[in-house]
Amino acid sequence: MTDITRRMLGALAAGAVVPGAARAQAPWPSRSLRWIVPYAAGGGSDFLGRTLAAAVGTAIGQTIVVENRGGGATIPASEMAARSAPDGYTLLSADLTALVITPAMARRLSYDPIRDFRPVAPIARFPYVILVNVDLPVRTAAELIALVKARPNALNFAHAGTGTPNHLGTERLIRATGIQVSQVAYRGGAPAVTDLIAGVVQASVSDYASAAPAIQGGRVRAIAVPSPQRLALLPDVPTLAEQGITGADVYSWQGVVVPTGTPDAIVSRLQVELDRALRDPEIAQRLRSVSLEPFPGTSEQMRELIATETQIWAPLIRELGLTLDS
Repeated sequence: MTDITRRMLGALAAGAVVPGAARAQAPWPSRSLRWIVPYAAGGGSDFLGRTLAAAVGTAIGQTIVVENRGGGATIPASEMAARSAPDGYTLLSADLTALVITPAMARRLSYDPIRDFRPVAPIARFPYVILVNVDLPVRTAAELIALVKARPNALNFAHAGTGTPNHLGTERLIRATGIQVSQVAYRGGAPAVTDLIAGVVQASVSDYASAAPAIQGGRVRAIAVPSPQRLALLPDVPTLAEQGITGADVYSWQGVVVPTGTPDAIVSRLQVELDRALRDPEIAQRLRSVSLEPFPGTSEQMRELIATETQIWAPLIRELGLTLDS
């Protein structure tokens, strides 16, 4: 073989190899992404995911396609995300239910919510509020507690279903104050609020979104918010802590996670773009219009949030003996 032939073969070989290497190291993102939402289309989580997917997609120059995978206590959607390649092309909306409540209630999962996911950033809070029927003669949480203690098990407290944050928040309020009430479980927050308006039940730890029209219309009375700060949505309603009641806070939250192994640079870029979107006044107002509070933060802050919330809710779930079959 001549030197010329050898050089020609070498050049051909290099030409065959280099494009493949280039493809393997293509800059991210070089194609569309998918954002998995573990809830049905049309709800708050779907609105949140679609709003941020559009903003982040514009910023990174690629379309982010939202896929709704509702049902199964967030397990099917979480499994899909956990099994995806850690290449920055799959995002998951992950919340208090997916990362804390379901893992504590499930007898077995095919994925580990801590080992198999890497937090990117928190994105929103879903606030809760303590409500009473307008005919109940109380206007503060302290007055409600005093009335319940004077009439043990006489008042009905509604919640959105066994194992929901509404239910767990009610249980936490009971333990923090020593009250005795009759709990009534509904299939969702809206029917619980309907019966609260009608007086079938007298009080409720409700998600704000389900109760907003009734609160704004004066058909139920908000007496406290079980969160660290007052809500921008209800600036005149004091927190439980302001009323001397501690250890009873509950609010749902949502963040974005990616499969473990996703490169640092991609996680950092996503976090930056999510933060930028959530601090945009127009986007923030759009979220507040559907009862969501923007909750920008870092990957590490989300990791700490998951750990803190697990310490609060997992022992309570075990104490109550709750499983996904409950």
